Amino acid sequence: MYLTGKRPVRIGLFLLLILTSWGSSDRGNAQTAKQLRIAFRTFRDGNREIYTMNADGSNPINLTNNAAEDNDPVWSPDGQSIAFASNRDGEDQIYLMNADGSNQTQLTNMPEGARFPNWSPDGKKIAFFVKRNGNEQIYTIAADGSNLTNLTDNTASNFAPAWSPDGREIAFHSNLDGNAEVYRMNADGSNLTRLTNHPDFDGGPSWSPDGQQIAFHSRRSGDLEIYVMNADGSNVNRLTNSPGFDLFPKWSPDGQRIAFHTDRDGNFEIYLMNADGSNQTNITQERSLDQSPDWQPL
Repeated sequence: MYLTGKRPVRIGLFLLLILTSWGSSDRGNAQTAKQLRIAFRTFRDGNREIYTMNADGSNPINLTNNAAEDNDPVWSPDGQSIAFASNRDGEDQIYLMNADGSNQTQLTNMPEGARFPNWSPDGKKIAFFVKRNGNEQIYTIAADGSNLTNLTDNTASNFAPAWSPDGREIAFHSNLDGNAEVYRMNADGSNLTRLTNHPDFDGGPSWSPDGQQIAFHSRRSGDLEIYVMNADGSNVNRLTNSPGFDLFPKWSPDGQRIAFHTDRDGNFEIYLMNADGSNQTNITQERSLDQSPDWQPL
């Protein structure tokens, strides 16, 4: 009786549990993908504000909501905070806020201003560039505002720092050799290495999540387009080909997509594309100067 009557019931319950678990996992994965947000700056309220939106462009939310010019949003590695630049105190300075826009706090107080923050992968430091003596230098600061350090300290203009995923290096662009090129250096500023070597402008580097590639924008084709290269500067490949300016690529956390901003439609909008350059899609379509996308970490 036990073998013929109860066993099929137990097998059925076991299969039901497996199917339920699979379904729950699928729903969880779908929910994670649905909730992944992109931070960006926009002029849709009449001045530059920091917004977040779903990765398909839906559910935009204004986080800063003030009369100042807010720029350059970047998520902390744990997804709990966003660093950004704002001129609400006169010169641009680096600010921090919670991911919902609350607790907006000034981090830097540089006499000539600060822009383009970028978090270290461990969340302990923020790199940024500052105006100093007529040019720009890459600095780091601890997330609590202490330990301000100049990493470049040269006579060039150095912009757009981006930490490698392992936290050991920082990529940036500089005119150190007379033309804007992409460089990498150790996180303490040592071992400076030039990655690009082209007479036209190269800049805005962004590391792939596995640290094997760097995306960047370049004018080498006439227009500003998005390119990708190996992290050592080899194997440069063009990803976009539009009549406008395609700028500041940012990899998705899974490395499958790249966000960037472009004016190919006559106004700056946020686009997504696959990491190989295919399926380029406008996700904002607001005609309101939407720029500087940054992906929420998984």
